Amino acid sequence: MENSVAIHAMKEELTYLDQMFPISEFVDHFDAFADRSFPSHWHHEFELQIILKGSVEYIVNGTSYVVGEGCAIYIAPEAVHMMTALSEGTVGYNIVLSPQFLINLMRSANCEKYTVSLTSRRPEGVVITPERKEGHTILELLKRMYYTESTHVTYELFLLENLIGIWRNLLAILPKHLSDSEDNSNFLREQRMKDMLNYIRQNYSQPMTIPEICAAANLSKSECFRCFSELSKMTPIEYVNQFRLFQASQLLLTTDKSISDICYSTGFNNTSYFSKKFKEQYRISPKAYRSKSQI
Repeated sequence: MENSVAIHAMKEELTYLDQMFPISEFVDHFDAFADRSFPSHWHHEFELQIILKGSVEYIVNGTSYVVGEGCAIYIAPEAVHMMTALSEGTVGYNIVLSPQFLINLMRSANCEKYTVSLTSRRPEGVVITPERKEGHTILELLKRMYYTESTHVTYELFLLENLIGIWRNLLAILPKHLSDSEDNSNFLREQRMKDMLNYIRQNYSQPMTIPEICAAANLSKSECFRCFSELSKMTPIEYVNQFRLFQASQLLLTTDKSISDICYSTGFNNTSYFSKKFKEQYRISPKAYRSKSQI
């Protein structure tokens, strides 16, 4: 189990202190990220995040969800999602859990029918508010998990108890599934997008062209642009630059590398252009961003 400030990537590779209990806990301080944003990414696990302070807009497979303070969001396994805090000082607590762990648990209790949402990965996202009794219960359980120290005796049992309660109440508020034709169409689009995101993640430090990104998912240029427009609300090149700048912002925060070294290591071939794009994205120069963060 983990409890830390989360740094998200294209496909987030999560590690667990205990592989037999594959759950990660994160406290996201959005101000720690340039522009208070995480670029589009995905992971095999499902995610639940409660906003403790502020508000956040999530884009999950192209659909926008705004989550206010005291509310939460469920994000299905493998859904492509990005997040942007809408105010300063935004803080969220989230748990990320392997769906197979919950499936195995339900199967052992002869309750496998309650895992259809996990195996179908539908719905992709649901906002949880306190108006409904079930939503109120989920939010209270998430807050209990946040406020309980991981050093507590039998902490794993405490987490398991709360996770079962969360899932039971979540099932009551999840909407009905889409039709098979809608599921198939969405699945194909998601898979193509994930192939392109993986290619960008693996090659962002090198020169990259649109045809190369298209080839990663065996797509035409028009279909590539359609996927990015629908799922990330930007063009492929805008996304590549956003991800490169995000990686640069993290290197500015966590290393002593020179700005020119960071420029070239994140795929930019000109320091002036890098500084210009960084300032356009984050409204501050790389040097000033590093100095401000250190203060």
